[in-house]
Amino acid sequence: MDDKVSENIILDSKRMFEHACAFCDCAKFCEVEFSNIEYRMRSHTVSGIVNSAFACEIFIKTLLVFHGRTIMDIKGHELKLLWEKFKKEDYETAVYVEKGICEWFRTEDENLFDRLIGEASNAFEYWRYIYEKQEGTINMNFLLGFRYRLREVCCNKLFGKSWNEYKSIE
Repeated sequence: MDDKVSENIILDSKRMFEHACAFCDCAKFCEVEFSNIEYRMRSHTVSGIVNSAFACEIFIKTLLVFHGRTIMDIKGHELKLLWEKFKKEDYETAVYVEKGICEWFRTEDENLFDRLIGEASNAFEYWRYIYEKQEGTINMNFLLGFRYRLREVCCNKLFGKSWNEYKSIE
């Protein structure tokens, strides 16, 4: 699709949220439901990382669209760049998420979030092709905590409800 056509597409933040939730569920399945996978292998861990990173990406893009950003504004997969855009749109919520991650890790290190999002920024693209590389490291707990915190924030912004309230009415 050329850029002229895609500029005119109106994105639906609620539909984007549902899409992100699906990837979030798939990531969780890869992480915790290994006994339900017929033939478990290391690549399921990779699938979990990829799905988790993509869920985070779509949750951030959902928040950007909620704040009026266009499809052209949200291009790309880099979590750090998307997060910087979101932080400019809604500083208070971004700080809330960042502090929540520090609480998740039980640390007072104010640089932890910046360091971890920097390390995970390109996870979606990098880990999809990990078989082409000799190695890779990532903090999977960051991706897990970040996706859940983003899901919670999206629920609050889009529906005025917590995740638990939202899922109990669906």
